Amino acid sequence: MSSYYYLMAQLPGIIPNAPLPITYERFTETASRFLSAHDSRILEDLSLEPPRIPANTGSTVVDGWYAFERAIRLSLERLRAARLERVIAPCQTDDDSVNREFGSLQIARNAAAMENPLEAERYLDRCRRERIEFLSNGHFFDADAVFAYGLMLLLHERGDRFTAETGRASYVTIYKQILGE
Repeated sequence: MSSYYYLMAQLPGIIPNAPLPITYERFTETASRFLSAHDSRILEDLSLEPPRIPANTGSTVVDGWYAFERAIRLSLERLRAARLERVIAPCQTDDDSVNREFGSLQIARNAAAMENPLEAERYLDRCRRERIEFLSNGHFFDADAVFAYGLMLLLHERGDRFTAETGRASYVTIYKQILGE
């Protein structure tokens, strides 16, 4: 992997629960001037939502992130289905995804046990940040450091959209639709 010292050195720090000093769009615009064609393609496809079927991206950080996030989502899906007494057809690929990511099921259980959905989402985001930090350990100026920074930005931007007011407004809208008003 290439060394991106000049790119990483100019990026501002990301502090949880503080305003973002740079947007993801601005970050990708800046990064595109430094990245190789291969790394640019990986950054272009970077997402908080992993592909359903695991695939190698060419980045250990991105692959690790997708494996973790896939396991969390599958675990939450199973817990919600069990709560609603719905049966999910067994799938070996899904089972393997959850089993390979130690701790993902417990994280999902902790989140599902929370009564406040906003607090559950904030808990999941903390766990997600911790996983990105873990995956990026030892990566300071390489492509994986760039991808970890991008994931942190995406996660922060997503978290900034979760507010009690927005959630309440969404709930009222859905409730009115259900009642047919």
